[in-house]
Amino acid sequence: MSLTKNDLLVLGLLLDRPMHGYEINQYVEAEGVTTWFNISTPAIYYSLNKLRRQGLIFEMRSQGGGAKKSVYHPTEKGREQFFTGMEETLSSEEPVRFEYDLGIFLLNKLPHDRALALLEKRMDFLQRRRARVDETLERDRATGGQPLQIAILEHAAACARMEVQWLSGIIQHLRGEEMEGGEYRGLMLLTGDLHDFHLPDLIKLIASGKHSGTLAVSDGASTRTLSFHEGRPVCATSHWPDGEVRDADRVLNDVYDLFRWQEGPFTFDQRLEPQAGCLVLNTSAEDLILAGSRWVDNWAAIQQIVPSSSTVFEHRGERSRPENLDLTEEERRVLDTLDGLRDVSAVARACDLTEFETSKILYGLSSIGLVQPGDLGKIRLRRVFREFVELMCRGTVPYRDSPDDVACEIAVNQQCTALPIRLVAGRIEDQTDPNLRTGELAEVYRTFLQTQRQVVRDRFGEEVAERLHRQVLSQVSPDLRNALERYDLV
Repeated sequence: MSLTKNDLLVLGLLLDRPMHGYEINQYVEAEGVTTWFNISTPAIYYSLNKLRRQGLIFEMRSQGGGAKKSVYHPTEKGREQFFTGMEETLSSEEPVRFEYDLGIFLLNKLPHDRALALLEKRMDFLQRRRARVDETLERDRATGGQPLQIAILEHAAACARMEVQWLSGIIQHLRGEEMEGGEYRGLMLLTGDLHDFHLPDLIKLIASGKHSGTLAVSDGASTRTLSFHEGRPVCATSHWPDGEVRDADRVLNDVYDLFRWQEGPFTFDQRLEPQAGCLVLNTSAEDLILAGSRWVDNWAAIQQIVPSSSTVFEHRGERSRPENLDLTEEERRVLDTLDGLRDVSAVARACDLTEFETSKILYGLSSIGLVQPGDLGKIRLRRVFREFVELMCRGTVPYRDSPDDVACEIAVNQQCTALPIRLVAGRIEDQTDPNLRTGELAEVYRTFLQTQRQVVRDRFGEEVAERLHRQVLSQVSPDLRNALERYDLV
């Protein structure tokens, strides 16, 4: 039986005297326990219930102030468990960890100025906390406070001074101030190798964080740089052993060539501004990634995003795309062909492209966030919905006044104007939001199917509607039929 730190505190306080929950909470607040230990009122009551269930304390009801209160007493088993818990705590070899260090670990992913402002805000809090702890410590010393409480406050004061000193060094470094010994050098550098980093993701990180600085990538012989201002690429250079490239087209091609690299060390330094004489860029990060993705000519890179020709892609978010995005005609065709149902092979056939050409386009579109691999559950749901609706529509042909009669289709569309789905020439046009959860999508489809079935029943009678329903069910593949039943579409 293992006690949490909260359990140990509550059980230890009950060893002094029996108390009810509110009394324990008052004691914790009055003794300033929360200045050095994080425990809340709900946590106190949670521990009381847990300790009672485990037989470490027992509950007695006492009359007080007109109402009965639950007063808790430790059991002999509870006393034994307390001493066991104390032995484990005081002899613990578990290192002290500071959750705030997570922010420092990820610090270089923030823009320099933003990181500095946040650290200065933290510093202000630490200095105020240190002042409060020092004030409390001096007061308790002067008034003859409990020795153990004073010892804890001395620990808290020492930690507060240490944190202020430590964070002060980091802030000095970010401000560019000289420091003895050069501690914390390079804290805001983002470094790595393209073997482990996906270049489009690296550029998107810089763009989304609105970073300013210079990204340099090398293969040992040449170095290419991209400079950014508030997340937008503004300048590029290319350096070879024989000197800096001056031809603008070659510099641009060398930058695009980076997207084909599978390895090469990189550094993003927020202190470095664009070099004199660099090629000025007038493009967005998205267009830069898209243009670079067109240079990718190997499956190894493409398969990071397009693992196989059976992968199904769908639009990410709204179907509308940025008007100023510089898409090629082929990219527009592929984007318009995606419906969350066709896999890469089917999209390639529909666009009269090879699977490699289609995969490369999807690699680029996905890298800039326009498309994403589809959810398998949603894909199956979309397929069975489309299959069922279109089979039902075709099944009504023998019962229509003429083969060209579309009155049934019109009636369904009129009754479903609130839904982003239409029947056009017997085919489904599905404009549902790709961000809908599977259950929400199933609800939209269920409403459309119920409307279609009711229209068929009204126009051709109950007997025909039931016959068509059974017929369509028999034509749907067993795999898709499972989706019909799972999402209660029939």
